[in-house]
Amino acid sequence: MGSSPFDDIDNEIVELLRENGRMPNTEIAEKLNMSETAIRKRLKRLLKEELIQIVGVVNLRKLGYEIEGNIKIKTDNKKSQQVKESLMKMKRIWYIAYVTGAADFDVEFNAKSQSELHDIIEGVNQIDGVVSSEISIKLQVVKNSYDWEKCP
Repeated sequence: MGSSPFDDIDNEIVELLRENGRMPNTEIAEKLNMSETAIRKRLKRLLKEELIQIVGVVNLRKLGYEIEGNIKIKTDNKKSQQVKESLMKMKRIWYIAYVTGAADFDVEFNAKSQSELHDIIEGVNQIDGVVSSEISIKLQVVKNSYDWEKCP
Protein backbone atom coordinates (compact mmCIF):
# COMPACT_ATOMS: atom_id res chain seq x y z
CA MET A 1 0.00 0.00 0.00
CA GLY A 2 2.98 2.36 0.07
CA SER A 3 4.19 4.69 2.78
CA SER A 4 1.43 7.28 2.37
CA PRO A 5 -1.45 6.82 4.83
CA PHE A 6 -3.90 7.99 2.15
CA ASP A 7 -3.23 7.00 -1.46
CA ASP A 8 -5.05 7.38 -4.81
CA ILE A 9 -7.17 4.27 -4.29
CA ASP A 10 -8.24 5.51 -0.85
CA ASN A 11 -9.19 8.80 -2.48
CA GLU A 12 -11.29 6.99 -5.11
CA ILE A 13 -13.07 5.05 -2.35
CA VAL A 14 -13.85 8.31 -0.54
CA GLU A 15 -15.15 9.89 -3.77
CA LEU A 16 -17.57 6.98 -4.23
CA LEU A 17 -18.70 7.25 -0.61
CA ARG A 18 -19.30 10.98 -1.06
CA GLU A 19 -21.80 10.09 -3.77
CA ASN A 20 -23.41 7.39 -1.63
CA GLY A 21 -22.23 6.85 1.95
CA ARG A 22 -24.11 3.54 2.03
CA MET A 23 -22.52 2.10 -1.11
CA PRO A 24 -21.79 -1.60 -0.49
CA ASN A 25 -18.16 -2.74 -0.52
CA THR A 26 -19.00 -5.07 -3.39
CA GLU A 27 -20.14 -2.15 -5.55
CA ILE A 28 -17.05 -0.08 -4.65
CA ALA A 29 -14.86 -3.08 -5.52
CA GLU A 30 -16.60 -3.51 -8.85
CA LYS A 31 -16.23 0.17 -9.76
CA LEU A 32 -12.53 0.17 -8.85
CA ASN A 33 -11.84 -3.27 -10.35
CA MET A 34 -10.64 -4.63 -7.00
CA SER A 35 -11.69 -7.41 -4.67
CA GLU A 36 -14.30 -6.81 -2.00
CA THR A 37 -11.78 -8.05 0.58
CA ALA A 38 -9.25 -5.37 -0.45
CA ILE A 39 -11.92 -2.66 -0.19
CA ARG A 40 -13.09 -3.93 3.20
CA LYS A 41 -9.50 -3.93 4.54
CA ARG A 42 -8.86 -0.42 3.24
CA LEU A 43 -12.08 0.94 4.75
CA LYS A 44 -11.32 -0.75 8.05
CA ARG A 45 -7.86 0.87 8.11
CA LEU A 46 -9.16 4.31 7.09
CA LEU A 47 -11.78 4.19 9.83
CA LYS A 48 -9.44 2.75 12.47
CA GLU A 49 -6.76 5.36 11.77
CA GLU A 50 -9.48 8.04 11.81
CA LEU A 51 -8.53 9.22 8.32
CA ILE A 52 -12.23 9.12 7.44
CA GLN A 53 -15.51 8.84 9.25
CA ILE A 54 -18.83 7.85 7.80
CA VAL A 55 -21.75 9.75 9.32
CA GLY A 56 -25.36 10.53 8.61
CA VAL A 57 -26.20 14.22 8.37
CA VAL A 58 -29.64 15.48 9.35
CA ASN A 59 -31.23 18.20 7.25
CA LEU A 60 -32.37 20.38 10.15
CA ARG A 61 -34.26 22.81 7.90
CA LYS A 62 -36.62 19.99 6.92
CA LEU A 63 -37.21 19.39 10.63
CA GLY A 64 -38.26 23.00 11.19
CA TYR A 65 -34.95 24.52 12.31
CA GLU A 66 -35.10 27.50 9.95
CA ILE A 67 -32.68 29.72 11.86
CA GLU A 68 -28.98 28.88 11.66
CA GLY A 69 -26.23 31.04 13.02
CA ASN A 70 -22.93 31.64 14.64
CA ILE A 71 -21.90 33.27 17.90
CA LYS A 72 -18.43 34.67 18.57
CA ILE A 73 -17.87 34.74 22.32
CA LYS A 74 -15.28 36.73 24.27
CA THR A 75 -14.63 35.42 27.77
CA ASP A 76 -12.87 36.32 30.97
CA ASN A 77 -9.71 34.23 30.43
CA LYS A 78 -9.84 32.96 34.00
CA LYS A 79 -13.31 31.50 33.36
CA SER A 80 -12.84 30.00 29.86
CA GLN A 81 -13.06 26.42 31.11
CA GLN A 82 -16.38 26.97 32.90
CA VAL A 83 -17.74 28.87 29.87
CA LYS A 84 -16.81 25.89 27.68
CA GLU A 85 -18.52 23.47 30.07
CA SER A 86 -21.67 25.61 30.15
CA LEU A 87 -21.77 25.90 26.35
CA MET A 88 -21.43 22.13 26.01
CA LYS A 89 -24.61 21.67 28.07
CA MET A 90 -26.72 24.02 25.96
CA LYS A 91 -29.34 22.52 23.65
CA ARG A 92 -29.34 23.66 20.01
CA ILE A 93 -25.60 24.48 20.12
CA TRP A 94 -24.00 21.80 17.98
CA TYR A 95 -20.49 23.17 17.32
CA ILE A 96 -18.02 24.76 19.73
CA ALA A 97 -14.44 25.70 18.90
CA TYR A 98 -11.87 27.38 21.11
CA VAL A 99 -10.25 29.94 18.79
CA THR A 100 -7.65 32.70 18.62
CA GLY A 101 -8.32 36.28 17.61
CA ALA A 102 -10.97 38.73 18.76
CA ALA A 103 -13.17 35.94 20.19
CA ASP A 104 -12.35 32.99 22.42
CA PHE A 105 -15.12 30.66 21.24
CA ASP A 106 -16.83 30.14 17.91
CA VAL A 107 -20.24 28.53 18.34
CA GLU A 108 -22.85 27.37 15.82
CA PHE A 109 -26.51 26.78 16.54
CA ASN A 110 -29.92 26.01 15.03
CA ALA A 111 -33.28 27.31 16.22
CA LYS A 112 -36.91 26.71 15.23
CA SER A 113 -38.21 30.15 16.12
CA GLN A 114 -37.33 33.70 17.12
CA SER A 115 -38.26 32.74 20.66
CA GLU A 116 -35.83 29.81 20.66
CA LEU A 117 -33.14 32.06 19.14
CA HIS A 118 -33.73 34.56 21.93
CA ASP A 119 -33.36 31.78 24.53
CA ILE A 120 -30.04 30.68 23.00
CA ILE A 121 -28.65 34.22 22.98
CA GLU A 122 -29.85 34.92 26.52
CA GLY A 123 -28.47 31.59 27.69
CA VAL A 124 -25.03 32.36 26.27
CA ASN A 125 -24.96 35.89 27.65
CA GLN A 126 -25.95 34.71 31.14
CA ILE A 127 -22.99 32.30 31.42
CA ASP A 128 -20.62 33.49 34.13
CA GLY A 129 -17.41 34.50 32.36
CA VAL A 130 -18.93 35.62 29.04
CA VAL A 131 -17.72 39.19 28.46
CA SER A 132 -19.41 39.74 25.09
CA SER A 133 -21.02 37.91 22.20
CA GLU A 134 -21.55 38.68 18.54
CA ILE A 135 -24.38 36.84 16.81
CA SER A 136 -24.60 36.24 13.06
CA ILE A 137 -27.59 34.64 11.36
CA LYS A 138 -27.04 32.70 8.12
CA LEU A 139 -29.16 34.29 5.42
CA GLN A 140 -28.05 31.99 2.61
CA VAL A 141 -25.59 29.12 2.38
CA VAL A 142 -23.47 29.92 -0.66
CA LYS A 143 -21.12 26.92 -0.47
CA ASN A 144 -21.16 23.84 1.72
CA SER A 145 -18.60 21.35 0.48
CA TYR A 146 -16.93 18.33 1.97
CA ASP A 147 -14.71 18.06 -1.11
CA TRP A 148 -11.65 19.50 0.64
CA GLU A 149 -9.39 18.51 -2.25
CA LYS A 150 -11.48 20.42 -4.76
CA CYS A 151 -11.75 23.66 -2.82
CA PRO A 152 -9.70 26.44 -4.46
